[in-house]
Amino acid sequence: MIPEQVTIVTRGIAELRPRLEEIADDFYRRLFDRHPELWPLFPTDISVQRRKFADELEMIVRAIPDFGSFAERARHLGARHAGYGVRVAHYAHVRAVLFEVIAAALGDGWTEEAEAAWRSAYNLITEAMLLGGAPPAGRRRLRGVR
Repeated sequence: MIPEQVTIVTRGIAELRPRLEEIADDFYRRLFDRHPELWPLFPTDISVQRRKFADELEMIVRAIPDFGSFAERARHLGARHAGYGVRVAHYAHVRAVLFEVIAAALGDGWTEEAEAAWRSAYNLITEAMLLGGAPPAGRRRLRGVR
């Protein structure tokens, strides 16, 4: 991510902060409407998950400027998600729904620049999470890839 994209995403999350739980509700409603097969990956009481989603989204975006902190947080998050049964294909489902929800919440603030910045952020987060969820042999192999 370039610095301007980091700024766009961190400003975006600041704008969304007062509505993050509402945004999380919209996210899970849309996600489960489109991908009901994902329900078993989540707790029965989605209200706890909704709060976790809102908190984690904000914390991980705020950590991006400090790459070391960000990478560590995202790797731990990826390891937890792998333990829940999250697979690589699920990240694409989440991205599509997340972008819809953020676009709706930001309204006119969802510009081509904003979308590109959020796409870069999501890709960065996904790569770090996948690295965290990879088996130890896979992590060694991924580190050697250039």
